Amino acid sequence: MDSVSSYTVFSLAWLSAQALPQIFWPSLLSALLHPPDPSHSDLPAYNPANASLEHFFARSLGLAQLALAALLLVFSGVLPLGSVLDEPPPDPSNPTPTATAAVFVTALYHAATASYSYSRYCTAGGGVAYLLGCVGGSVLAVAGLGLLMFGGERNARRSARTGREKESVSGWPFKNEKAEGRRRKG
Repeated sequence: MDSVSSYTVFSLAWLSAQALPQIFWPSLLSALLHPPDPSHSDLPAYNPANASLEHFFARSLGLAQLALAALLLVFSGVLPLGSVLDEPPPDPSNPTPTATAAVFVTALYHAATASYSYSRYCTAGGGVAYLLGCVGGSVLAVAGLGLLMFGGERNARRSARTGREKESVSGWPFKNEKAEGRRRKG
């Protein structure tokens, strides 16, 4: 499995883990995210009259997260759109042209949710749910942006004999000391 497929599967798992409880148990999530004692919090007290609106928004967000995960699956090439009989199987080391854009958009989404979770964790007096959201979103945002910068299977120059990546490939932003030494000598 190449790096784009790995990122897609992990992002799908994270988005599904967030979306399914929001769709099926929105009242549980509302209860978990509200402070236990409103007298010790800067937030307004929980008003049960807003429960139907909270359920609507929680379910809408859950469906939107599942839609984002499905779009990521399709655009990254993990879930092919064409028929299996029409063409030979695609090379897994050559992602679809839309894979980079899909990874970029989802990495931005994960970065935004991680920063929001962190700000809520700091201002709402902590909470394990916000901390988990921050950590999970941060890991996927860093993985996605790292994949965009360094995960270039399509640009890798591989040796036909060994299958390993050739040492002459630039390692921007890191220097390749072996290649520079050979250029100076030769």
